[in-house]
Amino acid sequence: MREQDLFIPYRHDAQVMVTSSGQINFWAKRGAVGSVLAREVPFEEMKKLIPGALVPVEVLVYGATCIHQSKRNLLENYFNFIEKEEAVNKERGLFISEPKKVDSHYSIYQDRNGTHIFANNDLDLMPHLGELTAIGVSQWMLDGLFTPGENFVAIAKLFVEAREALAEGNWTEALAERLDAELHALHPANRELDSGFYSKDPNEVV
Repeated sequence: MREQDLFIPYRHDAQVMVTSSGQINFWAKRGAVGSVLAREVPFEEMKKLIPGALVPVEVLVYGATCIHQSKRNLLENYFNFIEKEEAVNKERGLFISEPKKVDSHYSIYQDRNGTHIFANNDLDLMPHLGELTAIGVSQWMLDGLFTPGENFVAIAKLFVEAREALAEGNWTEALAERLDAELHALHPANRELDSGFYSKDPNEVV
């Protein structure tokens, strides 16, 4: 590309690897026009990271968080082993849990790319959009993988309303609570919501 004097803008998305402004700026100096922040970065770390980034940083504010992916057909192999015929796609709605951790319930499904496992709860940062905007987070990501189409569109509209209110200086705690309540009503009943790593002490994240 350098030899041909070509420039192709791209967004740097290394998922869990993007945890510092240094990493973001390394790729920004090599043509990246944006970067996707790892889901495991707490707000206290974001406050230091975002202002130092040379390009806009995208943050997941709603949806599922993938915590493991394998190219192997783990579910298919398991059901073959126990001699049971079972659907393994996303629509089947399968969950797995950790031994001796009865509260764990990780979504799992298999497709042509292998097996995918997701965090216990889906992410909801609607109540924290004011804080994120204040530190310079201008790009939000919504993941509707487990949210039915029409409901996901309605949830996206709630975030559009939030963005407009923030831009116009009309963001209030009451508005945040109303939008969050509507989001919870639209979210799948069998999937819980929380703030993920957002409020965690950075020292607890290893």
